[in-house]
Amino acid sequence: MLDYDFKILQPSEFECFSRDLLQAREDIFIESFADGRDKGIDLRFAYSKDKTCIVQCKRYKEWKELKGKLKEEVEKVKRLSPQRYILTTSVDLTVKQKDEVLAMFNPFILSGMDVLGKKDLNNLLEQNPEIEKNYHKLWLASTNVLNTIINRATLNWSSFELEKIEKDIRLYVENESLNKALDVLKENHYVVISGIPGIGKTTLARMLVYTMLAGGYEEFVYVDDMDTAAKMFNKEKRQIFFFDDFLGANSFVQQSISFENKLITFIDKVRNSKHTLFILSTREYVLSEAKAHYEKLSMSNIDIAKCTIELEYYTKTIRAKILYNHLAEANIPSEYINVFLYKRGYMTIINHQNFNPRVIESIIKEQIWETIDPNDFANKVKEFFDNPISVWQFAFEKLDVETRYALLVLGTMGNYVRLDDFQEGYRLFCTLTSQEVGLKYDDVKWRQSLKVLMNCFLKIENRNGSKLVTMYNPSIADFIVFYLNQNTTTALQIISGACFIEQLYKVFSDNRIFAVRKNLVYVDKDSFPVIETAFKRIWNERRTCQLKDRIFYDAGRDAFVETRILYDFKTNYPFFCKRYNGFAEELYNADELTWQTVKLKHRIGLMNLLDWNYMFRGAEGYIPTIIENETLDTDEWIELVETIKKLNVEDEVLNDSFYDKLDDDLKSEISGFSDQSECDEELKKVKSLKELLPNWKWYDVYGEIEGAEKRIKDEEDEADYYDDYELWRSQSEKEDAQIDEMFGALRWN
Repeated sequence: MLDYDFKILQPSEFECFSRDLLQAREDIFIESFADGRDKGIDLRFAYSKDKTCIVQCKRYKEWKELKGKLKEEVEKVKRLSPQRYILTTSVDLTVKQKDEVLAMFNPFILSGMDVLGKKDLNNLLEQNPEIEKNYHKLWLASTNVLNTIINRATLNWSSFELEKIEKDIRLYVENESLNKALDVLKENHYVVISGIPGIGKTTLARMLVYTMLAGGYEEFVYVDDMDTAAKMFNKEKRQIFFFDDFLGANSFVQQSISFENKLITFIDKVRNSKHTLFILSTREYVLSEAKAHYEKLSMSNIDIAKCTIELEYYTKTIRAKILYNHLAEANIPSEYINVFLYKRGYMTIINHQNFNPRVIESIIKEQIWETIDPNDFANKVKEFFDNPISVWQFAFEKLDVETRYALLVLGTMGNYVRLDDFQEGYRLFCTLTSQEVGLKYDDVKWRQSLKVLMNCFLKIENRNGSKLVTMYNPSIADFIVFYLNQNTTTALQIISGACFIEQLYKVFSDNRIFAVRKNLVYVDKDSFPVIETAFKRIWNERRTCQLKDRIFYDAGRDAFVETRILYDFKTNYPFFCKRYNGFAEELYNADELTWQTVKLKHRIGLMNLLDWNYMFRGAEGYIPTIIENETLDTDEWIELVETIKKLNVEDEVLNDSFYDKLDDDLKSEISGFSDQSECDEELKKVKSLKELLPNWKWYDVYGEIEGAEKRIKDEEDEADYYDDYELWRSQSEKEDAQIDEMFGALRWN
């Protein structure tokens, strides 16, 4: 008979588990509620037209604790007055204790079958084995399985203790990587678990070890070196070997001359064995560096058994469970938890672009709540994710100098860049800074650096026949900004050796407040001569790494668009432009202000930044051409009118032709509306325009909005379906509600 200890499940997991079992027993759909704990309802279902049953799920260790809580619930149940009440609990109830519960909730509990203790739940689970598969950690944490794991022969792993194993299982959230790793391990008899720092490689390896020991393997061997592995190998036993960070903990560590041969030989031995498994873990960049160093390892088929833990495996729900499990196990004072839950602070962390389990572990390990006010807890947690420096700093500093500079160069080029531009950017950097930095570009070394950085610091994607490079994780870009802010000499070296114009302003600014707000590298006035020299050199060479489409990252490189470049440059360098009056204007081809191939956002934006005293003619010479030749939407009209007023050219521009074109453009835009919200938003914008243009007769535009509203209403009356967006939104809202329900349980434990 099964004998699972359900306390291994977190409260929200126990509730879901109870729901699944009762749905199977009652053969009926059971509702869950995010606000159930403060209304006396965890689950609910109707077993006839006018009869409702409510369910409460209580995860406690002992009867005394459970009994005290149930006494508090009696009055709630009486107020609800259900036709039936069911209780599930992790406590192992005696007959006498069950009778006490029946008496306590009389007449709402109809029979002893509706009071399900530990043995009852195990019994139901045995009858419904398909549910057992959905709760992998429940199976691992069962008394029988834990005893099996502990009683296996264990060599060289002092931390292989019951308490540690139970903690691993409680915190672990099953995701796609576990099944993938199990499949690879069973097929090849070995698996190389790789990934970025802090992603959970060692945790996954431990779960594999526990799973296989529970499944019949006899002996576990923690490997420190290949000699130990070879010595302990016994083809007659069912053995599991685990070599954590087998190529170096934080950076590649060159082993003895024979290490490569011993490793490959042992892997071959394991693959040909019937009963042996070999689990290895490493950071992705360390594996890349090792393959660049070890010829045989590079030529071997070691990658066929590689399982890389991808951030994509961590869906919103998986992230929520990871965060929840850590908070639930951390014994954080309730006042801190309640403040964290009050404004759904957990959603900020779950959706954070820098989400990483190690950051959560750092927060728990440092017990940051002991040094701050409860009201500051949520913001402090967010700060850790906003600046996850510790995750990347040590790994970065262990890279060789060429690879470090290559990554820094990439960090100044933009979100997505062409691989050949990245290579050219690094090559020219080495050339331009050879005297100061002392690097010499070499194709072989470049390829080695690229391999080291691949799948840890950066990734390469194929787009339209070209290869595009981007950071593996957004937090790496944050780290590069942090690093350059701390190392101003290096920052100036990167500027001095820049190959592309974007490298001067993508991550740099001379406005300290702007730099802090936008998370950029601040450069002071002492850097201005370096910036001027680099800018003029690159401007004359007309080098750009900007892609054509910054939203879809078209693989084609953009033209050298002076308007875009000067708009971005002037935005980031207001003090430089003030000191060097006319610097940009003297270089600029102002005809671009009327080119439709240049985004209007950049043209209008640059008009507001140019010093017109250095221009051949004023803004009034360009704006009428823009209005005449282009169809503008309402937002663009607002920006343009604001610019007209700011540049004080109303008398030259605002005429009958201007107002006629304004009416035509807005009416054309409104005619394409398909949703009432578009009409509502348009009306707000039109009113804003009216305030800017008091002489504008806007009645025709207002009438067009009314006509669109009537047309949309008629179409909605005929429609009876939801589009894909509505379906996605519904699913997303449902997922969010389930996450809210999960974290709501923290208030009560």
